[in-house]
Amino acid sequence: MDWLMQRYGKLTGASVVANAAVSLLIQMITVLVAMLLDALGFSEAAKVIVFVLGVLVTSLFTTSPIYCLVASALSILCFNFFLVSPRFTLRIEGTGVPGTIAVMFVVALLASYLVTRMRDNERKSAEASLKAQNEQLRANLLRSVSHDLRTPLTAIMGNADILLDKSVELSEKERRRLVHHVYEDATWLVDVVQNLLYVTRLEEGGIELGRDVELVDDVVEEAMRHVSRDAANHNIVVTPSGELLLARMDAQVIVQVVVNLVNNAIMHTHRGSNIHIEVRRVGQNAEVSVTDDGPGINQEDKQRVFEPFYTTSGISTDSQRGMGLGLSLCQSLVEAHGGTLRVENVSPHGSAFIFTLPLESLPNEEYESNG
Repeated sequence: MDWLMQRYGKLTGASVVANAAVSLLIQMITVLVAMLLDALGFSEAAKVIVFVLGVLVTSLFTTSPIYCLVASALSILCFNFFLVSPRFTLRIEGTGVPGTIAVMFVVALLASYLVTRMRDNERKSAEASLKAQNEQLRANLLRSVSHDLRTPLTAIMGNADILLDKSVELSEKERRRLVHHVYEDATWLVDVVQNLLYVTRLEEGGIELGRDVELVDDVVEEAMRHVSRDAANHNIVVTPSGELLLARMDAQVIVQVVVNLVNNAIMHTHRGSNIHIEVRRVGQNAEVSVTDDGPGINQEDKQRVFEPFYTTSGISTDSQRGMGLGLSLCQSLVEAHGGTLRVENVSPHGSAFIFTLPLESLPNEEYESNG
């Protein structure tokens, strides 16, 4: 018994009740079918096969081989009680009956053993497939990191080398331009590393949300102070809700979500495009939308845009910065707050990323509702 528990884990009370109910139901159906075959004049072998099939079905619909053993023993008792003369007793008469019962028991055990082995193989195959997927995910991460970080790092080193080379005469405007490029690339690298750390902590369950009641408009306003400096090349409009929308959240995390969504819109639209951030109440949720008038997202990409490391096939304004961590991370962080994140196409072109957060009631609202 110990080796069964070690191999298949402990059986909880609810699991035992559910498996026992399934086993008894299958056994009842088996007895009824066998008695029907007996009434129709079928041979003893047909009735034995019905009980063996009952054990097989039990092994398929229960979670432990223990139930197969019990079903095998119970099948022998039911076969003897309902179908062997004298009926409705457990006495065995006749020289052939013990042999039939013994063969039936052995066949049932072998059949249940084979089914159990088959389920073990399926479980091992599923585990191997999951392991392979995880390895593929790690490989994708390494490829993304090596490809997407190498180019800006090389640019930083090149620009820094020019700035350090005293033999190169640079005007103040050229020097400021190089310093600006170094700063932009370094800022982007910091954002990527921050996203990677968030993803790692989410996968390991290491993110503990310090939730406080915050004003959603204030969080969005704070996020706009940390978006990419390329925002100056776009027409960005923020429309506040115009009312007190309070949500329980980790403000730093939601700021990161808004920053990622706005930077994503900046990255995938051309200079001079319009980006609209709006906060509004929808039912019992606060809804934050980031809408752009860029090329939009095709239907195939919409189905996969929240997958880690997936980048859209649409036009990107900066091919150096394509690691698809931001949207997957945003979705995980929003869902950790009890909200949702979705993407919609807008007319005539463009896309909108919309996330929700459950609203907290103001004390006076609770008083009014109780009154």
